[in-house]
Amino acid sequence: YAYKVDKLQGGEKEKAEGAAFAAAVLPRVHAANSDAAAKIYNNLRVGASSTNHQEVKAAFESVYPQLGLTCADIGGLWNEAEKSYYPGMGPCTDASTTKVVTETNSTLAIALGTTFGVLFALALIAVLYMRSREKKGAPVFKTEMVQNSAST
Repeated sequence: YAYKVDKLQGGEKEKAEGAAFAAAVLPRVHAANSDAAAKIYNNLRVGASSTNHQEVKAAFESVYPQLGLTCADIGGLWNEAEKSYYPGMGPCTDASTTKVVTETNSTLAIALGTTFGVLFALALIAVLYMRSREKKGAPVFKTEMVQNSAST
């Protein structure tokens, strides 16, 4: 909302939506960092004389860790018409957006792949064994015929 008001000349609708959103999240932001909450409030409050979207974005991003959020969780402000992010509104970067595959992850993938490969091979061998026994006329699983005799 701050970007829409600041850069896209947002009207009363955008200002009201921004104020409502800010009112909803400010208690959580204030608990994490009162300075960040003040910056958000001063830019998005009803009757704010101006809005600095970069200040609002930076204030929100500064409290992501305390709120249990990552840059990957939030993303950025997407411009559908241009199929890109609005200028300066792309996702921020932190550990969540710059992860590198670790050896632990590779080891787990190798272990799981090997386990499932071996299980598949064993199941295939069992099916081929049962099929060969059936062709020889000695199936692994035999059905028994039970005769019922009626007594009179």
